[in-house]
Amino acid sequence: MSNAINSIALRFSCWVFACWGVMAFAATPPADRFDGQRALQHIAQQVSFGPRSPGHKAKQQTIDYIQKLLQPDADQWVIQPFQRDELSGNNLWASFYADSKSPTPQRRIMLAAHWDTRPIADRDSNNRNRSQPVIGANDGASGVAVLLEIARLLAAQPAPVTVDLIFFDLEDMGNINGLPFSIGATEFVRKNRFYRPAAGVVVDMVCDRELVIPREGFSQQSAARLQDHIWQIAANQASDVFIDRSGSFIEDDHLPFIKVGLEVVNLIHWPFPDSWHTSADSIERCSAESLQKVGDVITELIYTFDTNAPLNQQDAK
Repeated sequence: MSNAINSIALRFSCWVFACWGVMAFAATPPADRFDGQRALQHIAQQVSFGPRSPGHKAKQQTIDYIQKLLQPDADQWVIQPFQRDELSGNNLWASFYADSKSPTPQRRIMLAAHWDTRPIADRDSNNRNRSQPVIGANDGASGVAVLLEIARLLAAQPAPVTVDLIFFDLEDMGNINGLPFSIGATEFVRKNRFYRPAAGVVVDMVCDRELVIPREGFSQQSAARLQDHIWQIAANQASDVFIDRSGSFIEDDHLPFIKVGLEVVNLIHWPFPDSWHTSADSIERCSAESLQKVGDVITELIYTFDTNAPLNQQDAK
């Protein structure tokens, strides 16, 4: 193995005897390391398509891009269309089975992000820009990019737990014509009532050069054990973007899952960067280093996930 792979194996071997509560974790080092530069390239590609909001051709281009990258290696690939009033959306779902390849229902962890972008830059300082769509390098593309890079690792080395990568549409329509946020995630929960992952992580706005991720409030209330574990991984990695203090209560794609009793943690920049919902949400403000720090923590989470916890899901597809 290369020095980089050796260092990964050493770090993960240290987690064989780590605990989440009183339960030991199995450790299966990935075959490669998460690559922040690759993730940044995924952001660049999404941005090159244009705004991923309703009515733009970039929406289909983005679906095609994600499908091309994930479908060949995923054990299951599903596009779930949905309708909300006059809006049509598509949630994308790729599953990478645990290394056991068992055909029986398996313990699962959900990693999720929204792939759409806000149709108006309503917080832009320039009034003329406020009716224009947001390109969404950070708010939209960054979470997708992290999941796509995680998928590369899973294709090379399955985790000890089945990993569902879910991409939600129509997250960013909130407060536009009376619409709520997280339409796609809400529809996903409604359509997949028997989907019960043991844990979930929603990744949103994680590429800013000055990234700060405190403990999101709803996650802290409803998924404290999982959140504690994630922050412990970050502390062990000496990550300076996971801040051990309480943040705000943020309306995001984790809430529909929390409302049905699932442990889902939201990883999100707070306070929101000044580019949020503006024309300044561009790739120039994104950092491969920030993506790397988030990706390293999530990678360790899924490859050291507790395989002895009680099964809490049924295959809903």
